[in-house]
Amino acid sequence: MKDEGSDPVAFTVVFLFVLGVMTGIFAAFKGFVFPPLSEYWFNFLLSSPLYAIGTVVWFKALQKIGSAEATILSSFGAIATIGSAMIFLGEQFSLRQGIGVLLILISIYLLNKIKGKLRFTLHHFWALFSSVCYGFAITNDAYIIGSGYDAVSYVPIISFFPALILLVVRPAVLGRMKTYMTATFLKNMFLVTFFYSVQAVTYFVAYESGGNASQIAPISKSSIILTVLLAVFFLKERENLIQKILSAVLVTAGVLLIA
Repeated sequence: MKDEGSDPVAFTVVFLFVLGVMTGIFAAFKGFVFPPLSEYWFNFLLSSPLYAIGTVVWFKALQKIGSAEATILSSFGAIATIGSAMIFLGEQFSLRQGIGVLLILISIYLLNKIKGKLRFTLHHFWALFSSVCYGFAITNDAYIIGSGYDAVSYVPIISFFPALILLVVRPAVLGRMKTYMTATFLKNMFLVTFFYSVQAVTYFVAYESGGNASQIAPISKSSIILTVLLAVFFLKERENLIQKILSAVLVTAGVLLIA
C-alpha cells in the first residue's frame, strides 16, 4: 500500500473477496449456515458498511504511515467496542478498564508527539477512524453471533457483503482491480489473507464460546508489541523507535487491563 498509485478501494475489494473465498471454503467443509437475514437484516446492514469504510480508510492510512504506528492507533477501536458494548449489550465497565483506556490514550499521545510537537496528520486520523468503525462493527458482530448464528459461517458473509457494497457504490473499481491481478501480488495477498482468515475465524469463535465484546476486542490487540518489532526488523520502520516501543508497551498494558 506504500505505492502512491495504489487504490485503497480496489485493494479492499480484492482483499475482502479473497478473504471471503478462503473462509467460505472452510465454512463449507464445516457446514455452512445461511445467515438469518430476515431476522437480523438491520445488523448485517450495519456491520457491512462499517467494515467496508473501515478497511478502505485503514489501507488509505497505510499509504502514508508505518504499520507500527497504524497498529498502535488501531487500539483506539477497543475503546469504541467497550463503549458500544456497555450501551447496546449491557456489559460492565470497571475502574481497571478505565485505567486501561487511559494508558491507550497516553500511548497514542506519545506516539504522535515528535520532538516536542504534537504531530497528527490526516492519515493518522484515517487510522483512528478505521479503528472506530471496526470497534462499533465488532459490538454488532457480538450481538449477531451471541444470538445463535454460526461464527465460522459469519466470516465469509461479513467479508463478501462489504466488498459488494463497495462495488455497488464504486463500480468503476472493477477496472482498477486488474492492476492487482499479477502472480506476485496474488501470492502475497493469499499469504496475508491466510493468516487474517485464521485470526478472523478464531476471533468470532471466541464470541460464540461466550466471550464478551469488551474483553475479546482488547485481547486481540495484545499482539501490538509483536507487530511493532516485526515492522522494525522486516519493514525497517526505525524512525522514533524508542517512542514506538514505549507506546506499544503502554497500549499493550492498557488493552490487557481492559480485558
